[in-house]
Amino acid sequence: MKFHEDTIFKIEGQKYGQELIEIINIKGKIVEVHQTEYGIVDPKMYKPDLVFELEDRIVILEFQSTYVDVNDKRRFRFYSAIIDQVKVKSKKPIEVHVLSTVESEKTKCYKVNPDSRFPIYIHSLKSIDGDKFINKMNTKITHEEYFTEKELLMITLFCFMKSKKDMEKAILDSAELITNIPGLDKEMAQFAKGIVLMLCDKFVKDKKLNKRITNT
Repeated sequence: MKFHEDTIFKIEGQKYGQELIEIINIKGKIVEVHQTEYGIVDPKMYKPDLVFELEDRIVILEFQSTYVDVNDKRRFRFYSAIIDQVKVKSKKPIEVHVLSTVESEKTKCYKVNPDSRFPIYIHSLKSIDGDKFINKMNTKITHEEYFTEKELLMITLFCFMKSKKDMEKAILDSAELITNIPGLDKEMAQFAKGIVLMLCDKFVKDKKLNKRITNT
């Protein structure tokens, strides 16, 4: 996972991260992309996917394939506390945003105490016909057409769109499609592949398929 993170954070992370949050419909301008490894707790349990510092707030972005339950809410609240006290040390408010494969757009709250609630903003891309989108992108490859940065990042998020394919196959399709795009800018390609590999590590349980995606 460390290599994938280095790819995301060091290869124009601020520029392409901006495109990413705009696709997900998170408002604001990114000023810095933060590392997510803090070295004080078990990284397998307490490690947010992406952390963006915006001009007016800090956004923790999580990718999730299950419904956000009370344990997730506690984990997200813990992320917020760790980032606030250990890493960023900023007076900016911290928000948690979740891109979900199963939930519609909504705001959930974790009740910290009777007088305090911690909001969690759920985002969805299910309004996009993923199969139709991927077919369109394959047609662009066939005709050697130019790909915008937004299109490339949307390819990485195919598994979150409406599709007849399961999540693991969708992630594989994303990896293979990115590899097949001719003349792709090297840094943009590395950032996109870093996102796909992060999703692969998190969601692809089949070891053979995971290895196939990683080596694509």
